[in-house]
Amino acid sequence: MKPVILAEKPSQAKAYADAFSVKRHEGYIEILPSPIFPEGAFITWGIGHLVELKEPKAYDPKWNRWSLASLPILPERYEFQVAKGKAKQFTIVKKLIKSTDTVINACDVDREGSNIFYSIYNQTGARGKTIKRLWINSLEVDEVRKGFTNLQNNQKDLLMYEEAKARQISDWLVGMNASRLYSLLLKEQGIQDVFPIGRVQSPTLYLIYQRHMEIENFVSEPFYEIEALFTAEHGSYKGKAKAKEPKREIIRALLAKHDIQPNSPGVITSVVKQDKRIPPPQLHSLSTLQATANRLWKISPADVLKTMQGLYEKKLVTYPRTLSKKYYMDITECYTKVTN
Repeated sequence: MKPVILAEKPSQAKAYADAFSVKRHEGYIEILPSPIFPEGAFITWGIGHLVELKEPKAYDPKWNRWSLASLPILPERYEFQVAKGKAKQFTIVKKLIKSTDTVINACDVDREGSNIFYSIYNQTGARGKTIKRLWINSLEVDEVRKGFTNLQNNQKDLLMYEEAKARQISDWLVGMNASRLYSLLLKEQGIQDVFPIGRVQSPTLYLIYQRHMEIENFVSEPFYEIEALFTAEHGSYKGKAKAKEPKREIIRALLAKHDIQPNSPGVITSVVKQDKRIPPPQLHSLSTLQATANRLWKISPADVLKTMQGLYEKKLVTYPRTLSKKYYMDITECYTKVTN
């Protein structure tokens, strides 16, 4: 049987296909026999999340109506369904997976990629298949071929899936319960809007609020330092004393104590020489790239991620959703490619 390769999205599947001779079909790509796949293989894809958690009303009709009496929403078990508008592609994926004995997880190498793969795989109802993991961080042709030659087992991948699934369910629980609770309580106070509450969104919003209040309530306090222009044999330089005081009088008293006048001569009492090595700066992880791009050009984190994802799919950088500082280019090169 030909193995089935499941990619996360069509662009990723196309990048894998570029490493082989292929025939294209609706919803999947056929890899022709090659040294890596002697019998050939099939590449198919999700469209992001083909499978999602069911809505509350699917568990119990009483949860269709927003009311305090129906809370909390706590299903005995969590069920999944094919996402709206994606049934056609899911049917293709399901048919291919059911027809093989080996499935290769070629989704992104992170928790969400693992979650997408196993959510789709489990929803197909397939059982007893051999599952392998493609573990690469670049879509370069040579890296793709190398990755398929050295497929990993799915032990680590399963742990990442369980972690991502727990996060997905916790997001669902917080969103479904807290959003209804706060919206209903505020409605009793005359506020008719819906207030979405999220496991990540709400704490982040509170941190922004705290920072905003710190800025609003900040009271500047003046301080005084001692700074002077020194004239030496080979030029002049500016120097600053290690003193920072809240009142000018304290600075004046300090100058008077040491009898320092505007034209007082100075004596160098000691010279210390040190050899210092400064390593070149590391390349960016996604978080440092987002912070730097925002500081330099006011680009939002979401736009940076979208741009990096596009560059990744064009094989210009390594996988962006990682803490690894192994991008192929620095931020200036990234910006040049985007603006051109």
